[in-house]
Parts: sequence; C-alpha cells; structure tokens
Amino acid sequence: MAKLDPPVDSERGWQSMNKFIAEQTNPKHKALLEMVQEHMRTEVRGEHAGLMATLVDEPQYHMWGGPADTGPKGRQAVSDFYQVMFDNNGHGFEFEIRKVIVDDNGVVTEGVLRTKVPGSGVLAAGVDEVEGEPVDTDATYVNEGQLLTVWPAGAGGKLVGEDIYFGTAGMGKLVRWN
Repeated sequence: MAKLDPPVDSERGWQSMNKFIAEQTNPKHKALLEMVQEHMRTEVRGEHAGLMATLVDEPQYHMWGGPADTGPKGRQAVSDFYQVMFDNNGHGFEFEIRKVIVDDNGVVTEGVLRTKVPGSGVLAAGVDEVEGEPVDTDATYVNEGQLLTVWPAGAGGKLVGEDIYFGTAGMGKLVRWN
C-alpha cells in the first residue's frame, strides 16, 4: 500500500483526473472526462443535486464483484442510493485514477479505491488480525483495492450511470492508520 498522508483524501481522488483532462485534445472526450470528474467531485462532497445533474434522466448502475449485479436502476433508485450513502458518511473514500480510456461512447477509469474502516467494521467483516496484530476496535484502518469503472455517455454528454468492477474482495488489503 502506498504511504500517503493522509491515507484517504477524497479531494485528492477526483483531482487525479486533472492530468487526463489536460492531455485530452478532442473536445467531446475532454467534456466527457470533465463530466466524470464533476460526478466524482460532487459524490465525495455529498452534493446530491450536483451529482444527480451529471446523470441522464433514467440512470442505470451495475456493481459487480459478487454473484449478481447490485446497482440501482432508474432515477429514484439512484437518488435514494446516494442519499443513503451521504446520510451514512459513505462518501468518505478516495478513488485514485491511474488509467483512463475515453471515446465518443464513454470513459473507463481504473485505479485504487481507499476507504477508512473503523476497527469494529473490520471485526464485523470477519477479520480479527491486521499486519500480525489483533484488530483494535478503537483504531481506524485503511482498506485498499483495485477498481474499474465504465462510465457510459448518454444524451448531451451526461452519464448513463456506472458499471463498477471491484478487483479486490472485502477487506483484502488492510493497514492500521491510527
């Protein structure tokens, strides 16, 4: 795991798109990258209206990593999904983008997802030892895993949703933060 200070910085995540936007010369592709970045920015800041403004009227989400697709379908389901996330501080994560592919149909991003997990959450996930030490319920841990997201483009350059592929299952790469 990379040594970062702080180890999870939501702002650093969406800002990782800056270099890909700066390198893009195709105006349509640049606009799609900027839409993805705006979606990421509003998501980690808990800005519900701004996030929903990046999506088509009836967005479709697909989340893969288990036996079935668990993503919300339709505007109300997606809106509810994000509201629950914001209400439970589930937007405190970092998605460091390392690779981007863009064409007229959408964007693919690949990178590292980092999340803060309380010790009690680590234990609830069935992990009782991290780095050779027992899990401390009062400590905070960082979980890191690979993530690939397909961002299909819809009418007017808005996003159809997200097709998310989790490359690391569960608490696959944990370190103690404090």
